Amino acid sequence: MFRKLSDLFKNFFRSLFGKRDSTSPEPKPEPEEPLLEDSQDVATDTIETIPVPVDISAFADPDKDAAIDGPPATDTPTDDGGTTPEPPPTDPIDDGGQPEPAEPEPPVHTPRFLWCLDNGHGKLQAGKRSPKFELDGEEVQFFEYEFNRDIVQRIMKALDEKGVKYFDVVPDVDEVGSFLKERVQRVNDKESDLPKLFVSVHSNAGPAAADEWVTDSIKGAETWYAKGSVKGRKMAEIFQKHIVAKTGFVNRGLKSTKEKQLYVLVKTAPPAILTENGFYNNKEEVLELMKDEVRQKIADAHVAAIMEIEENGLD
Repeated sequence: MFRKLSDLFKNFFRSLFGKRDSTSPEPKPEPEEPLLEDSQDVATDTIETIPVPVDISAFADPDKDAAIDGPPATDTPTDDGGTTPEPPPTDPIDDGGQPEPAEPEPPVHTPRFLWCLDNGHGKLQAGKRSPKFELDGEEVQFFEYEFNRDIVQRIMKALDEKGVKYFDVVPDVDEVGSFLKERVQRVNDKESDLPKLFVSVHSNAGPAAADEWVTDSIKGAETWYAKGSVKGRKMAEIFQKHIVAKTGFVNRGLKSTKEKQLYVLVKTAPPAILTENGFYNNKEEVLELMKDEVRQKIADAHVAAIMEIEENGLD
């Protein structure tokens, strides 16, 4: 009895002075909330959708429209009552004067952010592909990792031309699968004098067996952000409106989840979004996603969103 009381007092005084009995178990960390890899893994009844109205006319290109329509013709009357267009003005005769000054160079873009561009999945990852089907007499299959990398390559090419800074998070192809933790670590460890923003590019899949297509009604584009991230939501809204406007895809709005969240959206330090560009297990839509011109529209939409944020920021 005396020994038990003695041990009790010893442990009491050790606890007061920051020491603990070596036989006492170490406190265990709280269990980490389960996180998901893909939006397809999110339970439907936990998804929160925010509609994003998109005014297509707001994205019209007046220069392109003018080029298609041509300049308005100026007519002058003729003797026979008809009209003939005025001749174009001729260049003035060179009188040996000073040459006309060259047009000023366009201003150089000053980068505002470092864009961490993530092409989701890798060649080693199982699934993430369409059912096999016949196209032009050949059996083909859509691979999401290939699509994601192609879109990101197109985005990076445009950003090079515009002078925007970016970081290719996963240039690896053959040797990676899901690569989730490494993707996040590369983003978080990347040194940058500019604030970082994270964009993960994907194509979507609806609930169906690996060798089956979803119904025609499951299609379109959506953009995910981490619930509670104000800047993530603002990024998502900007990307979603440009993707829908450029591609004409069905507008599925912004997505987040009130329970299990997406790993790359909550583990990356900077504000983060994940774009889902069409459904690769919708047979009608996958045929579009395999077209070069559609892929270019998707890439252009991402670039347009990036440039809007480069210009206006997220505050």
